[in-house]
Amino acid sequence: MHVNNVTGGELMPRWCDCKQPMSLELHSVIFAKKIEVKNVPIFSCMSCSTYEVLEPVKTHLTEYLKTIELSIKDPYQVVMFSDINEVAGLFYDLYKSNVEMDLEKFGSAIEAYKEERINLLLDVYQCAIQMNDEGWMSDTQRRLEQLSKFHFEGHPSQAG
Repeated sequence: MHVNNVTGGELMPRWCDCKQPMSLELHSVIFAKKIEVKNVPIFSCMSCSTYEVLEPVKTHLTEYLKTIELSIKDPYQVVMFSDINEVAGLFYDLYKSNVEMDLEKFGSAIEAYKEERINLLLDVYQCAIQMNDEGWMSDTQRRLEQLSKFHFEGHPSQAG
């Protein structure tokens, strides 16, 4: 996925320390040369090769990587971050439908996807309540919290 950073509208581009615009993309993160975490939303600068994990997913990614116990015998693993993080899931779902768009259209689309996903998770939560499945309720609450705290407009605007 590649989102072009453009000026105008409500959203402004994210700027790198080298004063060049950064693109929002889905990348893989390799951990301990044994785990590849795919579909991580990352800002990247083509000029100086700087990469920054999107702030709303950074904490969850860091926590996830801390929970992984590696041993010499563990084979190489691939994890889809979009399957365990709702914000990354939004970006991935949008990627599947639109490979490239400008930042303003992307912001509107991600908010629409977010609203649809919240409505779906609320339905899932209601079903979990009816089934009295506390594990499912807890997982759904965690996912809803990730989405409710995420506001796209607040993250890319860091003009330098």
